[in-house]
Amino acid sequence: MSVEIKGVSKRYGKVVALDEIKLSIEKGEFFVILGPSGSGKTTLLRVLAGLETVDRGEIILDGRDVTRVPASRREVAMVFQNYALYPHKTVMENLTMPVESEMSREEARELAESIARKLNIAELLNRYPNELSGGQQQRVALARALMKRPKLFLMDEPLSNLDAIQRISARKLIKDIQRDNSITTVYVTHDQVEAMALADRVGIMDSGRLIQVGTPEEVYNNVANDFVASFFGNPPMSLLSGEFLGIKGRIGIRPEDVVIGEGELRGRVSEVEFWGDRYLVYLEINGSEMRAFHGSRLRVGEQVRFTVRRYSGPWDDGK
Repeated sequence: MSVEIKGVSKRYGKVVALDEIKLSIEKGEFFVILGPSGSGKTTLLRVLAGLETVDRGEIILDGRDVTRVPASRREVAMVFQNYALYPHKTVMENLTMPVESEMSREEARELAESIARKLNIAELLNRYPNELSGGQQQRVALARALMKRPKLFLMDEPLSNLDAIQRISARKLIKDIQRDNSITTVYVTHDQVEAMALADRVGIMDSGRLIQVGTPEEVYNNVANDFVASFFGNPPMSLLSGEFLGIKGRIGIRPEDVVIGEGELRGRVSEVEFWGDRYLVYLEINGSEMRAFHGSRLRVGEQVRFTVRRYSGPWDDGK
């Protein structure tokens, strides 16, 4: 299913949740909406699902205007942050409920068993949600969404309740499901690592506006402004005055673009973090802080030489 969002705006009183959003998503694409809390990303997802009405603009799905079409008629499935499983029903009952009116009980159970086998939860069908781990609940929520055979998958921070180890395997599971079923997917997160790992393309949101859209590589290497610079990447760019490079205005520098031990620039090591295959070094430069990667541990307090291979900006007014 293709998705086209044409000038969509949404207000809650005086708060602008969505401000003239324009976006096209191709059929089968995995599109990630990335932004901080309050940026409007979940509102955009709910508008696509039909759970919220728009004040202005149009939602087009597969060439059909669904702006005023109810959620039940949009061929869309949504996976919520808290999974929204019915606690008093078994896994099997949770899976079959969405299709009770569309097929016989036997057909629904057969479909549920088939999907459960694919997601490795067949042995959980007779259990209740409170008897499942977070990862198992997430798989059940994904299975329930697949029961509707949706053309569009909407996911609202589905990994936020999982620990770091579970997140890695869950990311692969979600990507495998999306690819195997060729389902157009819109995925909301505030986690840059998730966005870079999952997205075919990513859209960065802030204050109800869509700031930049592109592949993870395009956004990472060509940031649109200092907000994207400060938000996208792990760690994000260091933002500081370009004066030490003879540049007027603020610039953004990624840690991998700082080479310690070369050049004539100097900075003081203020902190060092071990990152497994390298160290993240914090450098003090003329009262500002800059991060750099280095292959060995440096001593806090020592002065080091460095050079900057690449920067983004400058930005004079923070825009």
